[in-house]
Amino acid sequence: MYKKITSLFIICCLCVFVTACGPSEEKVAQAQQKYAQLAEIHNQVVEAHNNVDNNSLDEALTELREKITEVEGYNLAEMDDEEIDILIQIMDALISSYERHLDTLTNIKGEEEAAVLVPIPVTLVNQTEISFTEIKLYERGDVGIHENLLLGIGEFTQGETLTGLCLQRDIDNTPWILELTDTEGMTYQLELLSGEYTEEGVKLNLIYDAEQKIISLAV
Repeated sequence: MYKKITSLFIICCLCVFVTACGPSEEKVAQAQQKYAQLAEIHNQVVEAHNNVDNNSLDEALTELREKITEVEGYNLAEMDDEEIDILIQIMDALISSYERHLDTLTNIKGEEEAAVLVPIPVTLVNQTEISFTEIKLYERGDVGIHENLLLGIGEFTQGETLTGLCLQRDIDNTPWILELTDTEGMTYQLELLSGEYTEEGVKLNLIYDAEQKIISLAV
């Protein structure tokens, strides 16, 4: 509840703050811009906080929200330039605090994700009559550039065994993709069901159906 209320609260108050006028247009503009920066980093922290299970920053973020409430209580129209400068310094300090908390939350998120990843070693046996020049192993949905695991090794030919492969099972049991390219340039994609493999690893045999021209996996 706190996280949702905080995010909405600062957006609404931003409108009130921006509409205030001050003794000098330049100084008011600086204050408005600084508040916009504060609102942006605040909402980034709220989102990051919502995405972790760790609640160690709850008290610190509550205190920051209270300080933002104090900032929103100022009326620029009743302040001179020097007072607005002080207010800007206060907002700079709040922004710095939020940036530190954002770094902390980023680290926490990484630790939480790493904690639920289970490495699973994979051994691949080529029981087909096909030679492969490229083998790539990646999580389904990963659109990045995938490394050719045969680079510097040579072709993966009939009867050979390839060890040292590894996939990581996440909390969602996201399937992995084994992508094979043969010497003729034909590419095959096979889905690996990581949720069905144990931490001790799995040995997968490549099987080729000559009639249907399909490669499959057998455990």
